[in-house]
Amino acid sequence: MMKISKIRTVRKFETWPSWHLVYEWEDVFRERLNIPFRYVGQINEKATKGVVKILYKMGVQILTFFFKSRDYEFYWDMWAATKNRSDNRSNLIPCIVDFFIQKDQLPFFLRAYSKPPFILISSAEAFAFLKENNVSKDFYHFPLSISDIYRITADTRYAKTYDLVLFGRTNSVLNGFLDIYVRKHPDFIYVFEKVEERKFLYYTSAGNLVGDISTREQYMDLMRKSKMGLYSTPGIDGGEKRTNGFNQVTPKFLELLSCGCHIIARYEENQDTEYYKLKEFSPSINSYEAFEKAVDLARNNDVDMEKYAIYLEQHYTSKRVELLNEILKKYN
Repeated sequence: MMKISKIRTVRKFETWPSWHLVYEWEDVFRERLNIPFRYVGQINEKATKGVVKILYKMGVQILTFFFKSRDYEFYWDMWAATKNRSDNRSNLIPCIVDFFIQKDQLPFFLRAYSKPPFILISSAEAFAFLKENNVSKDFYHFPLSISDIYRITADTRYAKTYDLVLFGRTNSVLNGFLDIYVRKHPDFIYVFEKVEERKFLYYTSAGNLVGDISTREQYMDLMRKSKMGLYSTPGIDGGEKRTNGFNQVTPKFLELLSCGCHIIARYEENQDTEYYKLKEFSPSINSYEAFEKAVDLARNNDVDMEKYAIYLEQHYTSKRVELLNEILKKYN
């Protein structure tokens, strides 16, 4: 059985909020696998990338020799690459978070990840895409998760201060429905985000400042105060260009469940939405009438926390550690 000896992390220099979730996953993997981090330095990484580019231009392939090792390291790769990478090594096992590769880019993608013994793909839709295109490399579906530190039970309860809190990238269609609802229901209180000078400032719909929500703890605490959450997959309603039409279910969905929020969702059905069973929590909202009905229901009813707790037991990060161990058994 192949052994992972280290978790490779960029936490020493990557501080953008999207990485905080990755660091929570890393913490669980380090604890459950009982292995240390290997901290990657920004300066060293840039220097290494420069060397790799030079070696490729010269047609030299000796890099593989230096990095052949039985000392395997696991890491999350935030974006699928199509260019030569310093991380393309035989002892590094990547899990790709965002996969937006088009068919004509597959040869470049495969070259960028040619050396690892196998690759983990977080999106079920992307995994199906690779299978449909008969990619010969060993790939495994490795779903995204939520850290065990957010585990809930049937008895978990959170005090709800706001009807709705809008986080991060939002959906234009759901936003349009929200605008109509607010005009018809002026007592509806929601919170929205404004990024100012790299600060994440949140205001109520009445214009009052909630605060600078810059830490992971503040983000989750504010989400717990929301009765409901608007959720959409990223590749619809104008997001197609950014994702090349891929619609992966993101961790925000799991976060909303762990915070006891009703889900009001808009999505295109695919392998990801099927895997995460989005239909069990919300239909895809395609009209204002459906939106209004869902919001009214969420405002006036409690969440079924027992249902949420049972569901999330399959999506905590510790379950992904178990999955990785099962995959490692296939390799000597």
